Amino acid sequence: MHIDEDKKFDRRNIQRNIKDGIITQKDYEIYLSKLLDSSDKLFNPEGSLTGQEGMPPRTGDETQIRKRGVKKKTKGKGK
Repeated sequence: MHIDEDKKFDRRNIQRNIKDGIITQKDYEIYLSKLLDSSDKLFNPEGSLTGQEGMPPRTGDETQIRKRGVKKKTKGKGK
């Protein structure tokens, strides 16, 4: 079976690849240790007092106005 090197450590396939002997648990741990830390890109809603891009958070009034403007689609009658 051909294994694509780019997908060998794909998280959807990792358990199967370890079970089938394609990679070892040690190989997987080494791969994980080499990944870059991207925790600074994590979204934390409590960590920010303002909304995205410096905008103040929405108030309840603004949310109600937006909800009223949305119309529901009606279902057509089946034949």
